This record gives sequence, structure tokens and C-alpha cells, in this order.
Amino acid sequence: MRDIAVKQPAWAGKGDMVHARTIEAKLPMLPLLVGRGPQPEGFVAHGLTVALVRDAKGRANWQGQDKADDAKDDAGTGLERLTIPDGRITVRDDKRSLNLVGSFMSDARGLRVDAAGKFHEAPARITLRGGRIADLPPDAPYPLRLELRSPLLNLAASGQSRGALNLKAMTLDIHATAPNLKYLDDVIEAGLFGTRAIDLKARVRHTGRDWHIERMTGSIGRSKLVAKADVLKREGRTKIDADMHFSAFDFDDLSDAEGKARAAAIEARIGPRVLPGTRINLAKVGPTDGVIRFRADRLLLEGSAFRSLSGVIRLEGKLLTLDDVVAGMSSGRMSGKVSIDQRGGAAHPILALDLAFQDGRLETLMGSRDATGPLRGRVVLKGTGDTIREALARADGRAGLLVRGGTVKRTFAAVLGQDLGKAIGAVLRDKEAEVPLRCLAIGFAARDGVLTPSPFLVETGISVGQGQGRLSLADERIALSIKGRSRDPSPLRLADPIQVGGTFSAPSLSAAGKPPGSKVGAGSVLSALGKSVGRALGLGKDKARADAAIPAALDCDRLGRQIL
Repeated sequence: MRDIAVKQPAWAGKGDMVHARTIEAKLPMLPLLVGRGPQPEGFVAHGLTVALVRDAKGRANWQGQDKADDAKDDAGTGLERLTIPDGRITVRDDKRSLNLVGSFMSDARGLRVDAAGKFHEAPARITLRGGRIADLPPDAPYPLRLELRSPLLNLAASGQSRGALNLKAMTLDIHATAPNLKYLDDVIEAGLFGTRAIDLKARVRHTGRDWHIERMTGSIGRSKLVAKADVLKREGRTKIDADMHFSAFDFDDLSDAEGKARAAAIEARIGPRVLPGTRINLAKVGPTDGVIRFRADRLLLEGSAFRSLSGVIRLEGKLLTLDDVVAGMSSGRMSGKVSIDQRGGAAHPILALDLAFQDGRLETLMGSRDATGPLRGRVVLKGTGDTIREALARADGRAGLLVRGGTVKRTFAAVLGQDLGKAIGAVLRDKEAEVPLRCLAIGFAARDGVLTPSPFLVETGISVGQGQGRLSLADERIALSIKGRSRDPSPLRLADPIQVGGTFSAPSLSAAGKPPGSKVGAGSVLSALGKSVGRALGLGKDKARADAAIPAALDCDRLGRQIL
């Protein structure tokens, strides 16, 4: 055949998709008779040019209609002989942001493709080398080597296919380095996200439309991992089954420079935040189901009590759950489950948390031994939002912690009981003296992101205290007031309750009746002493006190059942 031309589809623009001066092809008749389309066994072309085009939505001029039952179809091209002495190729792939121009040849020296152009506007060069295609049996091993070199991605893959250029049945060893995982995803199209720099090696098999990652090792930023995965295509859906093991893991490695810049801009606008602004909207998640079992032996979190993390991630369409979550901490562990539900076409996902804290220590949480004791906790919250922070800012539910059978500095216990005489005596005699911390029971009821104490009770060997106020998850502000009474009060009583204010990232404590965060000086101390002496002498206007509402002793078992 001479002067052969195949026009581009209308959406791909003008010109020819394929053009050749001459083509010689050897076609077996049986596939044509049974309706399977032409499958040439031999192909010789002179003056061949090929223009490959794919738009940003993934529509490609080289793809036919996918078959519903071809997931396991790994039949190759059946090509036994290929001769192209002077081929030219252009690639315009808007989905991959890849534009290339180059040559391809196939002769006695083998298959050779050399092309250069742009990858995301950065220089890029691709080379492909394959074995000689001449009298090659259809199922014979065929060697392949591919390299892509660019400042944004260096990718090397070598291995073999079953039959010449059979991309449906091949095994490859891959090594990829890039400043961001999303550049690798542009090539492999697995729906991955932006990260810090990657250096990954993997052995992969491609069978039909399925990918099998037999072993992957390497690093993402400071995080070191070993993984394996099966990615299957079934009935129009992608199904993932994977295991991931990190010897060290840094959450910051899962955010690229662009993401960190957005987070910095938000912090500059609203101030430092403790609750993460991690995006959880699943609207862009495609038809994907999966199970990922993960384990991180060591979390690289500076100043954090969290040490390790494990669990199972399950994705069923627009429902993502984290089951069997176990977070090891500097003391104790946290376990439970998390779900993100955006089914039914919802514009925003629902975040649900049910986490329990066990075997902890109060002194570890506080970072000092001013108060000690075994610590347990529970958080059950549900809210709607596109980020964790937004969802918690609208959350309903409850949270609580319980300490029983600990100790507390006598000075602090006296201040809790608003007993100035005992506080002064403790400082003068032995400021390191301790008394029992019989019960610390703090429960919060959450409604629309506002936590109110329900209850907030403390019992020590010499005092009992009760708290009230609110915590806001929306702006992370604290507004609590703690008042108490002494079991055997001295004549000098602190007139003003303890005030806790500030934010989650920078809490502050009042002193001597001043607002939280105020500077404590001689004047404020003298003022508090004056108030106390005046009250003891019956002078001044006495504020109505609610001491009767503070129980004399706490039933810690009952409170634990209530708040946990």
C-alpha cells in the first residue's frame, strides 16, 4: 500500500494521525473472520509519521473503546517482524503535560525511540530501547528499557514483555526520583498526591489491565518505606489491595511546597492552630475501592507525644474508613476508628471520630511532675467540613479524660481549694510536698464545635474543685473558670477563681484575679492578699458563692463511666 493516511479525529485538531509512503503488512485471516480486527504478524513501513494526541480529560486518539471483560486479557500484538527505517513521532499529551518530538526505528539493531520536548514546561528527553523484532515467536521474552530525564522526573524502567511490545504482559524494574510524587503520577496515573522529594524503586508486573507491585522500597522526604500492592481494573472500577510499612514517617512529607504554602497563608491569616487543616473532601476521588494496611514504626513529630501509628484504610467509593487505628505514645496508646463519608452526592464530607486513650500518664501529658497519675480518655465527635479543622469546628459529640490514684503538689491543691493560708504555708514549709490526687474527671459535651464542661471535677487530699466555661474548636480559644474549696479551710481564702484562657497552641493561666495571661507583679499579689484579708474580716462586698454546688467527695468510678 502506498501513500497511506489516517486523519486525526475532529477533537484532536487538523492533520493526520498516521501517514506513510508505503506499508507492507502480513495479516492472518482467522482473526478477521471471527471479528477480532486486524492483527498483523509482520509490518514494514517507509516514511512513517505518527502524531499521538490526548486531551486534558484523557481522551486519546490511539485508544479504542474499552471492553468490559478485558481486565485479564494479556494477549500481545502477535507481531513477529517489524521494520521501520525512518519513522517520526510527535506526542501532545495534555493530561500528562508532556510534549515530545522524535524518531523511532526498528531494524536489525533493534527498536530505538529518541524524543525530546517539555514536561510541565521543563526540558525532557525520552529514550526507548527494545530487542530486534525479526522472526520472533509471539510469546518470546522481549527486552525493554525506557528512560525519561527531566529536572522534574528521572524515571528508568527495564525488563521484558511476553512477545514484542506486549504492554499487557510485562515485568519491569523501576527507579524514580522527583521533587514531588505528583510528577511520577503524571506518568503512571495512579491518582497520587503532592509530596516532598521521592526516591523509589519497585518491581512491577502488568497483566492485562492490572498492575502488581511486588516490592517497593525507598523514601518520600524523610519517610522510609517498604510496600507491595495489587491495582486491579474490574467493571469500570479500580480496586487496590496494599501493604505499607514505614520504618520512619513524617506527616509533613505528604505535603508539597504548594500545600505547605497554602497552610502557611492560612496560619498567617488566622494564627497558629493545633487542629490540622488536612483536606478530606472526597469529591474528586474516582471509581476506586481499596484496602491499605499501614504501619509506621517511628513518627517524626517534633515535640509530640505520638510515637508510632498503624491501622487499616478502607475506601468504598466516597466512604473512607480508618479501622483498627493504634497510635503508640510516649505513655499509653490511642485506638479506635475514623470515617469520612461523602456518599449520596454530598457537597461536603462528614468526619466521625471514636478514639480511646489508655495506659497513659498525666505527668507525661503535662510535661512535668506537678501532677501525676494513670490517664484514660475518649473522644467521640462528628462534624461536616472539607478539612479536619472545618469538620471539628462544627462537630457534635463528647470528649473526656479521667485520672485516679495520682499525686499533686500540695501548693497546687491549696490553690485549687482557693485556700491562700494553706498555699502560703506549703510554699514556706516544703513547696515540693505532695498530696493524693484522688480523682480528676473532665468531660465535655460538644455542640456545633463548642465544648462545655459536663462535668469538670477535681478531688485532692485537701481540696475539691469544679470548672465551668467553654472551649471553641472553631477558633481554638479557651475560656474556663475553676473554683474550689478546702477540706479544712484556713481563714485566708482566695477571693477569685482560677481562670484559664488563651488558645490551644498558647494557653494561659490567671493569677490574683487578673485576666488570663496578665503579668503577675507585687501589686496584683498584694491586691489578692488584701481581698482575702478583707473577706476574712467580713469587710467589702461579698460575692455570692456556689460552694454548695461543689461535692465534698467524688465518686470517680461513676464519673469514669459517664465521661468515657
